[in-house]
Amino acid sequence: MSAHPSLAPPAAPAIHNLAASKAILIQPGDSLWKLARRHLGSGSRWNELLASNPTISDPHHIQPGALLVVPANELRSRAQPSSITVHSGDSLWKIAASRLGSASAWPCIAHANPQLHDANRLRPGQILALPASCVNPLPR
Repeated sequence: MSAHPSLAPPAAPAIHNLAASKAILIQPGDSLWKLARRHLGSGSRWNELLASNPTISDPHHIQPGALLVVPANELRSRAQPSSITVHSGDSLWKIAASRLGSASAWPCIAHANPQLHDANRLRPGQILALPASCVNPLPR
């Protein structure tokens, strides 16, 4: 009998945090991937949205007009992932603009990655550190 409490459904913790969550309205064209990218910082975190919304029966078909719960402790903050993989066409300028909110933060990324011999030559597949110290408030 003592084994039963450990079999609690995975969505149970989300129910306890509903008071600290945010509800978003699903728009036409939205997907869990797009919403996770927008609200959690990474599309690959879509399964966290699914876990917080046990009424979704098919993650590939979400209904426009429905409300989706995003737990407050999962909301994207200004702090971004601590590293990023370089893709073709990336530059420190572009990475700083998209990940840190300001393209002018590129020297901070360069300084945090001493393995870069030339900040103008990034290779796809390189992993760059994005330290929290590089995150600045957006300019006013």
